[in-house]
Amino acid sequence: MIEQFWRGMGFALLLMGVAGMVWLQSFGGPVMASTGPLKGGDPTSRVGATTRAAGPAKGGDPTRLVERWRTGEVLAATPGERQVQLSWEVFQEAAGYRVEQRDLATGEMRVLPTVNGTAILVKGLAVGRWYRFGVTPLGDAGVVMPTQTIEVRTRGFQAYDHYYALGDSFSAGDGAPPYMGVQGCYRSMNSYPFLLGPGVPAPDLIACNGATTANVDQVSQSIVPGTQLSQLRAAAPANSLITISIGGNDAQFSRELKNCIWGWQSCTERHDIIASRISALKPRLVQIYQELRQAAPGADILALGYPLLVAVPEKANCHNPIVHLGLSTAEMAMIRQLAGMLDDVIAQAASEVGVIAVTTEVEQAFAGHEACVANQGDEWLNELAGLTDWLHDSFHPNRRGYEADAEVIKARLAALYGSGMVR
Repeated sequence: MIEQFWRGMGFALLLMGVAGMVWLQSFGGPVMASTGPLKGGDPTSRVGATTRAAGPAKGGDPTRLVERWRTGEVLAATPGERQVQLSWEVFQEAAGYRVEQRDLATGEMRVLPTVNGTAILVKGLAVGRWYRFGVTPLGDAGVVMPTQTIEVRTRGFQAYDHYYALGDSFSAGDGAPPYMGVQGCYRSMNSYPFLLGPGVPAPDLIACNGATTANVDQVSQSIVPGTQLSQLRAAAPANSLITISIGGNDAQFSRELKNCIWGWQSCTERHDIIASRISALKPRLVQIYQELRQAAPGADILALGYPLLVAVPEKANCHNPIVHLGLSTAEMAMIRQLAGMLDDVIAQAASEVGVIAVTTEVEQAFAGHEACVANQGDEWLNELAGLTDWLHDSFHPNRRGYEADAEVIKARLAALYGSGMVR
């Protein structure tokens, strides 16, 4: 039946039309790659990707061969410093393979010479740059079949042209005065975006206190001009670094913490309500991270998690008298559990989209330095900061906490530079 397939010119013309549309959609612009992110952080593999030789579809049905290449994950890549090794599964009866390459920072595209095998070493690439590769099987009569794409970041470090810090108060710098800029955003030069060191430009600080996912892509906060995504798009995000912390305000953590401290009844009764909010947040985070990738396809994008906020209850000693009286051991345990749950959701959403999650690293960096640790000098998170505007500064990092954030980000970037990435 395979031979009949290639002789059926009417069917071949139909495939040309379908495949042409698929090729335009999958390679013509800054669209999402058809495959998932790294599995377990391994830069040489993707979820579902294989390098095994693929025989004809079950029963020899040519339409299933087309469908496999349209929807399957048949490509694999290994990044080098100035090169990328590509390999793919056999497309039965293919006369060769066309390989297209697009630089996602500049948009420059080139078509490589036709490949007769199922692998190619692409050389002459830039260091530390994202590329999208498309592989298309070619029929005997020049029939173009569906294209599969894969995005690869080459190894190495190239200084960023821009750095954009998006998100909420945990990126703006709330908790570590003095503040600058837009009143109410509580932006501080003591925040981690200003502490990342050489190779990272001074940040375009878009993050603002109180921001939710809606403020990233749907509605602007009253004190800033436009959504955070619109501000990013108006800039020049080509060869850039982007960090974002978002989700805490969607989970309404500040309000729930206030309820725990000031409420007459134990706030543990609200556990399931808060947990439900956190679980429901994942699709929105996936959407946000996808939109960031579409707006800045050539950027390195990091999604930050949150500290667990309060110390391990068995070792805790809150130094502010209101917090000391207001938080029970059970409430502190719940706060830690829910903060960890939010970090897990952030990590899962980032993994689905091919964005780098920095969540467990943040938790580990703040371990033993949360609010209410036994030695007050070891606190990298403020306890209660005020009575009139208690949400501002309270349970946010101080200068030392933001330095810890900066250190884990630098470590994660160093790992990226050393290994590259595939998505």
